[in-house]
Amino acid sequence: MDENKDNITVIGNEEANSEQEPPKKKSRWGWFTSIGGVLLLLKASKIWAIIKGALIFLKLGKFLTTGLSMMLTVVIYTFIYGWKYAVGIVLLLFVHEMGHLVASRRLGINTSLPMFIPFLGAIIQMKEAPKDAKTESIVGIAGPIFGALGAFVCLWIGEIFDSMLLYALAYFGFFLTVFNLIPAHPLDGGRIVTAISLKLWLVGIPIMLFFSLYFFNPIGILISILAVKKAWEVWKDRENPYYDTDPGFRLKMGFSYFALFALSAYYTYNLHETLNRH
Repeated sequence: MDENKDNITVIGNEEANSEQEPPKKKSRWGWFTSIGGVLLLLKASKIWAIIKGALIFLKLGKFLTTGLSMMLTVVIYTFIYGWKYAVGIVLLLFVHEMGHLVASRRLGINTSLPMFIPFLGAIIQMKEAPKDAKTESIVGIAGPIFGALGAFVCLWIGEIFDSMLLYALAYFGFFLTVFNLIPAHPLDGGRIVTAISLKLWLVGIPIMLFFSLYFFNPIGILISILAVKKAWEVWKDRENPYYDTDPGFRLKMGFSYFALFALSAYYTYNLHETLNRH
């Protein structure tokens, strides 16, 4: 098994073609394009080395890595979605990652604080490998559970105040949960099904690959490649006792996984219809 494992929450990118705006109107996409261009001109590794060095110098590295990456993500998303929605989706991502963090710490796994990566999501790093598939699946499902609860809170408050913003955030939270439950490693679903049945990867990987190619999503394509690579490694090491799970736990985890997937998919669809009517 790998020495280090990352729990990744991924946001898919959507591309849209728009008609050219009249010269008098200023588009937020102009700012976004400018920022993207600057970032592309710089090497990501050098940027991170500078930031990391500054954090070590301030002796607040762990806290600032999370805080600064959150703020950077909010700033970038603000240019696209507006500050209210930007803050909301970053907080939902944070809640999701806290699920992984809480589960990891309760199981005695040394885990880093979340780090946010714009357009990719957020990531926490387990500094030691889980001892078995059962442990990996518990850590894996904790994130989607926390994320779904966060989405329910947005939905509940949104219904009280009839807020389209909160409905939109609830939709994002449920959609994020559904996406991350796709049974393809390194998504949460791919980790969860290691304790249910690795054959579910044969369903999740083609689904991920199909939609990634159909919508031409580079992040989805990368996930598909990583999923295929992981599946091949596991196939070669299929006799590893790491994947031995007792039937009772397999049944409980299977029920939890499919129930969470179905519930989140149901609310994703209904909120999508609600938002379209408005």
